[in-house]
Amino acid sequence: MPVVTDSYSFSFNGITFGGTGSVYQILSVDGLEGLPSIRNQDDNRGYQDGMFTGRDFLSARTITITFNTFATAGGNSAQTNFNAIQAKLLPQVAGTTPLYFILPPSGEQFINARVRGLRTTVDPNYTYGYITSQVEFYCPEGIYYDSTLQSGSLSISAAPGRVYDRTYDLVYGYGSLTTTTSVNNAGWATTYPTITITGPLNNIVLGNVTTNQYLRFSGSITNTDTLVVNTYNKLITLNGSTARNLLLGTSEWFDAPAGTSQYYLTGSLGVVGTTTATVQWRNAYV
Repeated sequence: MPVVTDSYSFSFNGITFGGTGSVYQILSVDGLEGLPSIRNQDDNRGYQDGMFTGRDFLSARTITITFNTFATAGGNSAQTNFNAIQAKLLPQVAGTTPLYFILPPSGEQFINARVRGLRTTVDPNYTYGYITSQVEFYCPEGIYYDSTLQSGSLSISAAPGRVYDRTYDLVYGYGSLTTTTSVNNAGWATTYPTITITGPLNNIVLGNVTTNQYLRFSGSITNTDTLVVNTYNKLITLNGSTARNLLLGTSEWFDAPAGTSQYYLTGSLGVVGTTTATVQWRNAYV
């Protein structure tokens, strides 16, 4: 269920501002639309004019929202309502909190943020119940996402091989198998899917055909194991524990640029069974 429903409304830490009938009316939003700052790897040419051009990366984004706080009709004063929103706009020691919003024509989106400033001037308007404030959100990723989580499935099955009725069964089959799925990032910024694999599977290779990059894993997982690959944090866990040691040196991390990427999963089962994998991502924007 969406957190916000009105156009041009925002929600953070359980409080919504903007939108029809809100006692917190937005005057302006600066820093959300357009590019965040750029982090570059340029270097100087020493005793020569000009620079060596390196790679450019998106850096953090700062969003400043200016809003007015009013009294509730027949209820709370403006000061009481302002105290309520102040209690929600506090600095946090670590991590981020989703800042949800709707800017037409898109549906609900969010950006991970933390409060870095709240400024309010006490003036005659304040005393008459017309309180103007500015809240500053620091967004370390700089990217915002659709709230709707997209997903695709990868599945590998091995049927029994031929069985000869001898004093014991001789079973053949279970060779290397491959499955693919499309990852459609409908945004215009790179997004970073999370892939969850449930065994059994041996000689695991997870890759992106479109970018010709792949991750290769050592060892095997059984039908009780779950391997999770977080491509944004470059984190690998096996049954909830860090398992970066499973990644082989020939691997290269991949993501999902804007448009459609073709992901694949390959490996051998070695036993009769089905291996399932789920790819989850959100459309990403800057």
